[in-house]
Amino acid sequence: LADDVTPDDEEFDLFVKEVAREITVKAGQKCTAIRRAIVPRQHIDAVASALRARLAKVVVGDPSVEGVRMGALASHDQLTDVGERVAQLLQGTEAVFSAKDGFAPQGAGTAEGAFFSPTLLLSRKPLDNNDVHNLEAFGPVSTLMAYDGIDEALALAARGQGSLVGSLVTKTPAIAAK
Repeated sequence: LADDVTPDDEEFDLFVKEVAREITVKAGQKCTAIRRAIVPRQHIDAVASALRARLAKVVVGDPSVEGVRMGALASHDQLTDVGERVAQLLQGTEAVFSAKDGFAPQGAGTAEGAFFSPTLLLSRKPLDNNDVHNLEAFGPVSTLMAYDGIDEALALAARGQGSLVGSLVTKTPAIAAK
């Protein structure tokens, strides 16, 4: 999210909607799913709050049940792996939204399934935290990273070590060009 976008802008809403969608589509199990979201420090709490509210509405469970928007992970091994990686990430981040926020998969047999709550973490000092750049929880997990100024945002993006995809939400062509 570029620092020209404020919580009052339609681009802000677009950013929040897209991050939430990327976390939950296919339970975050795709190579292009969002793992790190780079957000201006002055808006980090507003983004966190808006995403928390949106993720709280996601119904997880058996996809055949009406209203379910996110299914299970591929296996119990993956469930264990994602949980371990989130535990590692939590050593240097704070949880904005996780299973502790009322996670209850819907549908028969879900207690035996490999369901994982949409999880949003926050790193207020991402330049000091290698794990947010190097660890990937291959599931519905993303970390918000606060930045100060475009050069710091670019440095954080570069720490992704060649991420497959990057998106920039801005109102200003000059910011996009830089």
